[in-house]
Amino acid sequence: MTSKPPSKSPISRVVTQAVQTIQAKVNFNAANFRSGKPIPELKIKEANGKEQSFPLVGDRYTVGRSSRCDISIRNPVVSQTHLTLKRNRKQPRSFIVQDEKSTNGIYRGQRRLKTFSLFHGESFTLGPPELAAVVNVQYYNPPPLWLYLIRYSLYGMGGMLGLFLLLLGIEWFKVPVYPIPRESTLPIVVYADDGETPINPTAQDNTHRELKKLSDFSPYLPDALVASEDSRFYWHFGVDPIGISRAVVINLTSAELRQGASTLTQQLARSLFPEVGRENTAGRKLREMLVALKLETFYSKDFILKTYLNRVYLGIGSYGFEDAAQFYFAKSAADLNLSEAATLVAILPAPNLYNPVKDYDTAVALRNRIIDRMVKLGMVSPEEADRARRSRIEVSPNASASFSSTVAPYFYSYVLDELQELLGSDVAQEGNFIVETALDPQLQQQAEDSLASSLDSDGDRLGYSQGAVVTLDSSNGNILALVGGVNYEQSQFNRVVQAKRQPGSTFKIFAYGAAIEAGIDPDTEYSCAPLSWQGQQYRGCERSSGNIDMYRGLAQSENVTTLRVAQDVGLNKVIDVAQRLGISSSLIEAPGLVIGQSETTVLEMTGAYATVANDGIWNKPHAINRVLDGSDCKNSSDRNTCRVIYTFDDDEATYRDVIEPEVTDELTDMLRLAVEEGTGKAANIDQGAAGKTGTTDNNIDLWFIGYVPTADYNYVTGVWLGNDDNSPTRGSSYQAANLWARYMKQAVSN
Repeated sequence: MTSKPPSKSPISRVVTQAVQTIQAKVNFNAANFRSGKPIPELKIKEANGKEQSFPLVGDRYTVGRSSRCDISIRNPVVSQTHLTLKRNRKQPRSFIVQDEKSTNGIYRGQRRLKTFSLFHGESFTLGPPELAAVVNVQYYNPPPLWLYLIRYSLYGMGGMLGLFLLLLGIEWFKVPVYPIPRESTLPIVVYADDGETPINPTAQDNTHRELKKLSDFSPYLPDALVASEDSRFYWHFGVDPIGISRAVVINLTSAELRQGASTLTQQLARSLFPEVGRENTAGRKLREMLVALKLETFYSKDFILKTYLNRVYLGIGSYGFEDAAQFYFAKSAADLNLSEAATLVAILPAPNLYNPVKDYDTAVALRNRIIDRMVKLGMVSPEEADRARRSRIEVSPNASASFSSTVAPYFYSYVLDELQELLGSDVAQEGNFIVETALDPQLQQQAEDSLASSLDSDGDRLGYSQGAVVTLDSSNGNILALVGGVNYEQSQFNRVVQAKRQPGSTFKIFAYGAAIEAGIDPDTEYSCAPLSWQGQQYRGCERSSGNIDMYRGLAQSENVTTLRVAQDVGLNKVIDVAQRLGISSSLIEAPGLVIGQSETTVLEMTGAYATVANDGIWNKPHAINRVLDGSDCKNSSDRNTCRVIYTFDDDEATYRDVIEPEVTDELTDMLRLAVEEGTGKAANIDQGAAGKTGTTDNNIDLWFIGYVPTADYNYVTGVWLGNDDNSPTRGSSYQAANLWARYMKQAVSN
């Protein structure tokens, strides 16, 4: 029986390992220097600019904050043992990166990865790239000298081709396509101010379902998809040369980019692989094409089409046609008829706009266009197509009920628009986001009821059929309530943010603000006589006579007084104040601007008044306070553990100190007088109010914007009444002020 050798002490093992590592590095370096081969390196750069290079001479390394790791990075983002590097035995020039259950993860772009192959020139970050202390890691292992010799031996076009092929080769290996990653399968969930109440309940109960085989889908569905999106899908190799050529011709002859020529495979590449990117650049398009080519190399056409059908986003928390079929038609995607299949495919370009519940007429027109295309391609007979075209789209009652149950539908629609601005339209459509807002459901209901009451009691009698109401928190720009119209199901046009209307006399505060800022005393008196300015004739005062000061001029909304004030201060100064207070719409430098002839939106104007109420500090009016990544949570049941993508409070572009408090104090006094003794008397409530009426020619637009100037309330509310077709009304700003008063009485007593 042989005796075992004595076991080594921990210290002895550490010393032995260190000696072996040093010896291996020396031997490796000597061999490489003798052969002239470059040494592979890991280049690590921290956010503070500190950069280090570590030679990779062995086959396995640990990377982390601990001094026991082979590569130690003293950075709070890095875990004690963050990752392991192992040489890829099949491709020795590359390494395999393995996340060792790190806290902040390993990211390539916005995608967190557990393991991947690392090739020369590729990089990744330790932690999400948006972290301030993120660590960037790049692998350096250039190809052998003989490849460079071949490349540089090529001349002229041949040399350019060689360089191009080399770049293609590098890009080719950047995105591994096996296995296919999981796409987001959760909806965009939007919460009200309490953080608990979802305002889009349609998204809450959806369970993602996928069909296992392409043949499990209704045969009409893949045909409709191919006919609509990529008619040459079955013969191209992931990229369609004919489509690209046609798109180039169309785009060159157009003033704007109109066609992108993306195949179904390219769309899938863009959707599944964040590394492709979302920006509208040639580099992104090239990466998209390469990944599409790679997908077609590794997978069959049927697999690609099946994956597309199972993963594509179709709105309302539906990812894939099985989800959408269950939602809209209460049946499986296996059982869809021709009309239903074409209807769902028609939703693809804009799921939030083209669905048959929100816009039935558009859905029918797009469905019929796809059916006609299927006939031309020989996919269905003319008789079958006629039968489908002459059929109604019978949507599930549950789908209709789900849309109608959405709290604050105009607000929710605006949240989706704002999300696209923040993240880009392609990324926003991927879903799996948790969005936090400041919407006050009680205020929202009161605003909706107040608008409906005004239309019911006065609308028919006075000839106006639409309206808009928005309430902001002046201290931070939060949208607390938003009503973009009378009935969202009948019209999705949002009159708070989309309608450009003449603001009438509500615009006058900018002229008076410019005058006060220029040092003109508000007690300065101006003549009520008629005025001629730049060839335009303006009538004298309508409710005053003689000479009046600025207080009375604004309170009684005398146009000629405001015009004379603007003459003193200059139109350019009026425009400057308006823009600083938040007006971003185009303003025409003409006398009519002063009395509200340049069109703006209700949200812009209300945001400007909120700046006055907030002592001259402008906060961007906004719906979204925070966006969380629902696919990146440490605890799926606790959204506070999810990665934060965007926070309004951290966005420096959303806050500006734009005008002195002394100016806004004077404006508030003038606006208070306009309510107490002037044209805004209908808005006078017990708590006091400051605001301004506005009425345009022929009573087309009826406005009131105001706030309660006390420390207890930060509510600023804008009201507009009128008709979408700009037809005259028989009403006045009295109706808008009266609506404001009834609504705000409830708001301040909540």
